[in-house]
This record gives sequence, C-alpha cells and structure tokens, in this order.
Amino acid sequence: MAQDDLLSLDLDFHRETSTYSSHGLHAFAARFPPQLPGIFIDRLTRPGDTVLDPMNGSGTTTLEAYLRGRRAVGCDIDPLAVRIARVKATPLRFDVSRFAGAFMNRVRQMIDDRGAVRKALDGRYDAKTREFIDYWFFPETSQELMALLLAMEGYPPGSAGRALLEVVFSGIIVTKSGGVSRARDLAHSRPRIDPGRGRKSAIRAFGQRLAKFIPVLSALPDHAPHASIMQGSARTLAIRDNSVHLIVTSPPYANAIDYMRANKFSLAWLGTPVADLGRLRRNYIGSERAGDSAAGPLPGNTEALLRSLGAIDRRKEAILRRYYLEMRDALREMRRVLRPGRHAIVVAGTSTMRGLDVKTPQCLADIAQNEAGFEVAGALRRSLDRDRRMMPFATGATLIERRMGTEEVLILKKS
Repeated sequence: MAQDDLLSLDLDFHRETSTYSSHGLHAFAARFPPQLPGIFIDRLTRPGDTVLDPMNGSGTTTLEAYLRGRRAVGCDIDPLAVRIARVKATPLRFDVSRFAGAFMNRVRQMIDDRGAVRKALDGRYDAKTREFIDYWFFPETSQELMALLLAMEGYPPGSAGRALLEVVFSGIIVTKSGGVSRARDLAHSRPRIDPGRGRKSAIRAFGQRLAKFIPVLSALPDHAPHASIMQGSARTLAIRDNSVHLIVTSPPYANAIDYMRANKFSLAWLGTPVADLGRLRRNYIGSERAGDSAAGPLPGNTEALLRSLGAIDRRKEAILRRYYLEMRDALREMRRVLRPGRHAIVVAGTSTMRGLDVKTPQCLADIAQNEAGFEVAGALRRSLDRDRRMMPFATGATLIERRMGTEEVLILKKS
C-alpha cells in the first residue's frame, strides 16, 4: 500500500465495537481499538508475516494479527498483561463444558471447607500483602477468592486451563466498574475506596465470566504457530535482526497512567508480593522514580522542550528525560528487528506537565528519526472515545482531560 494511502486513513472507529472475539476478556487501561492495528495489518502484511507489538499490553495487536493468520509476537514487562495476552490468543481445544462444570464443583467443595480456606488465607501472604488485601477486600470476598485459588491449584501450572482460570479470576477484580474489590475505577488505574459499594459474590461473578468467555476462546481459529507472548522489556527484545514485517504499538503515556496501580490488585492474589510489584513497577517505561536521575542528550527540539520544562520543575524534567531516553532505546530495538522497507506504527498520546504540553508525538518522531534511524513517513491524528480507551478518571476540563483528547499515529519506515 502506498504511503499516501496510509496517510488518508480514518482511524477514529468510534461507531465500531471493540469487544468482539476475545478482546473483552479483561479490562485494561488505555487499550486502543482493535480496528487500529487491524487496518495496518491488513494493508501492510500478508498471511504468514510476522507482526510485533513490543509494548504489547493486553494483546490487542497480537490478537488481531493472530486472527488474520499472521505470526503474532508480543512483549511486555507487566506480568498481568502477559497473562491476559496469552489467553486471549490461545484457542481452547478440550471439553470446555465439562472443564467449567468440574471446576465450579471443586470451588463449592472448597467453600464448604472453611478451615482450609482460612488456613491458606492466613499463611500464604506476607504482612504487607495481607494488609493490602484486608484493606481493599471484604473478609467474605477474600474467603471466596481464596477458595477459587485453591480450586485452580488442582490444575497444572502453565496449562491452558489454569491460565484461563487465572485470567478470569483477575478479570472479576480489575474491572471498569462492578468488580469484587471495595475499589472503584480499577481499570482506570485510579483506585479508591467506594464507601457505598456493597459486597459482590466473587463465586457468582467468576462463574458468569467463565461461562461467557469459554465459548469465545473455543471459537478462536487454530492457526499455527500460536501467538508468542514474552515477558520482557521493549528496550532489549529477544528477537532476531531484520525478522519482523510490521510493528504496531502504543507506548505508555508520559507521566499519566500507572498500570501497576490497578494490576497489583490481582497479581497480589496470584502470588507476587506487593513489595516485589513495587520494585518491578520502577522498571516500566515512563515510571516516576523519585531521586533517580537520567542523563544524556536528545535531539534539538526535544532537548529544547526539556529545558523549558526544567525551568518550571527540574524533577519533572528528569522524569520526562528518562521517558524519552528509554523510548529512544525501544525505538532503536524496533528498527533493529524490523525488515528493511517495512513500517512501525507508533500510537502516541499527548501529555501535559506543569501546564506545559510536552509534545510526546512530536518528540518521539524527532527521536525516531534522529536517534533511531527511522524515516518519519507521516502522522495521523485520531480523536479518542474516552470511555472505550479507559483513561484515568477525570471530570470537567482538567489537565488530564485536555491532554488526552487526541493521540497521533506515527508512521515510521526502516529504509
């Protein structure tokens, strides 16, 4: 497809559903509509080509590539994102009705054995993790969630059935609304206690969600190979040079969305101590690491913007500099693995710091061209449907509202 044709695409998709196939399996903040990667996969690849998302999130790009018969490869540093993306693109090839029925029977047996559930709940988590659980979950809900976990442990770790159960478990906790915790807006990554929230049955919510998505995952095409989803950093991809036909990705927002703030609600239950999750979070691109300096020059326009921010707030300048330096490393890796003549599509959101538009799309284009060696073929602006994109909670004309109304789709090419 000619580049001029790419630059004429309409990428808003506001009237189209974004939850077909297994896209609705699990809530995830700032997920772009599946039609966005789909339109580029259709136009820039053929069946059998390799499509990569190096900041894969919950796997929108990799699922779209898989559904179209491409070799889907994804990488993400977040352990919950990796779990979700793997399940979303793994077809179930066993007797799912019998599986679901047997599991729910096992759960009911566990609930009846209150002593075993209490013993597991009291002995499984360290003090900090248990304090977190006790604050955010009703005691009765914690008992039900532990019964679900104990029932899951009857299935082999890493099996398709166990992976599905764990993601459904997470999906009743991390939701846009109506989850089983005491928090509201978890999928918006701004959790806070909702004093008016009543207790919701975790067992019932789990059973309903499992029944809803088992047929969806059973209907996935059984392409070979299946999608390959790795846990790791976009800055050090374990992928061969010149092996990828197309990249479609959406980097984290600069200083806007804290994915771990929501994801730890289920990861803590699934066995990762809260303290470990905090340490992992510091390695995310765009994370705010107080007292941790970042150094290194960036291209002229980006450097000038950083100096302008530094005149207002030196700490914010250091945070933004780190973000752009880490994105430089990620962009270099993207170019390394991409085949010559092929494209990387980078969906970049805008951000404001201390009232200053930090021009994220323009700076990323600047870095891609002058530091990573890409040709910037063009950029398309798309308006956001905030409810579907699941941005952080905001009301009125706040700064976060103003900075997240649009995003730009950068079309980069490797010469």
